[in-house]
This record gives sequence, structure tokens and C-alpha cells, in this order.
Amino acid sequence: MSSLTYQKMLFENDADVPRLAEIYQEPEIARYLSISDNYFHYVTNNENVHFYKVYKNGEMIGTTHLEQQGIVLFMDVLVFPKFQRAGLGASIVKDIQDDIFELGYKSIEISIDEENIGSLRLFEKAGFAFVSKEAELLNFVYKKE
Repeated sequence: MSSLTYQKMLFENDADVPRLAEIYQEPEIARYLSISDNYFHYVTNNENVHFYKVYKNGEMIGTTHLEQQGIVLFMDVLVFPKFQRAGLGASIVKDIQDDIFELGYKSIEISIDEENIGSLRLFEKAGFAFVSKEAELLNFVYKKE
């Protein structure tokens, strides 16, 4: 397990929501990821959705959104811009692949904007296999052994 810690967001009025909403609007984030006005309500009020704030040395460095449908886990990972290119995304992905949240899935599916080269490299290195393309999104799957 990595040196990262995770805190599940349980309430839509979590104290970090305004900060997270602001981060999600930053141009380098909004370019690839957008959230709706009711996003934090959605991720805190659905039993098959798990939204975690990710910390390193007590500082929030990113988030991960996990959504389970049966044995398939859909995943989004966000490392805040000032923490990118330090291997933190790889650590988050590895923790999820190691099923540290004990979700019991058999595969992980992700969709990545074809222009998001950093994310494409991250997930390819982590063993995700390209399966299809829809518009500008490339779809990848990771199957647990």
C-alpha cells in the first residue's frame, strides 16, 4: 500500500466541497473533467458510488470517484495540478487495483480524453488495455487476475 490516505466523502455539504468545486473549474481540469451542479449530492447519496479525497502527508492532493456496477468498477482519478507528475496518480491507481476499499470487483473501466496524454500513459503503464473509442474518448479495461 502507498503512503497515501483516503477519506470517503459522506455528505454533500462536506467542508471541502467549495474548494473541490473550484478546483474542478480550473482550466487544466475542466478541459478533461466536468461536474454538474448536483455532483456532490450524487456521489454522497448513491450506495454504489464512492468518492474519496486523497491525502499525502495530511494535505489533500486529489480525488477518486469509483462507481460499481456488479463486478465492474468505473473509475476517475484526479491529482490536483500542483501535485501532478510526481507518481501520485500511479499510486492511487495501484491502490485501487489492489482493492484497498474491498469492493470485490473483477474489472475496472475508464474513459480518457484522447488529448489527455498524461492520463493515457498512466493507465497504459498500470496495465489497462484499450478496448474502444467513442467520439474523443478512449475506453480502457483492467481485469483483475
